[in-house]
Amino acid sequence: MWIQLTEVNGQPIALNTEHVASVQAYGERTKITHVGGQAIVAEKVDLVLAALGLRPLEMDDRRDPDQPLHS
Repeated sequence: MWIQLTEVNGQPIALNTEHVASVQAYGERTKITHVGGQAIVAEKVDLVLAALGLRPLEMDDRRDPDQPLHS
């Protein structure tokens, strides 16, 4: 699946989600590490995680303990 985000310079960037290795908060932005390198995007980490179909880890206390963290 591909998602379109915004680089910090305002230009759109499309990322193949199958190649994403990690997503981290980077101040008010998000740092995404993928097989091709890293990208800093303007969107906040919660929005990026939602686009990837993931929940922030700090929500674990509200998660069903039998549900896996992420697939």
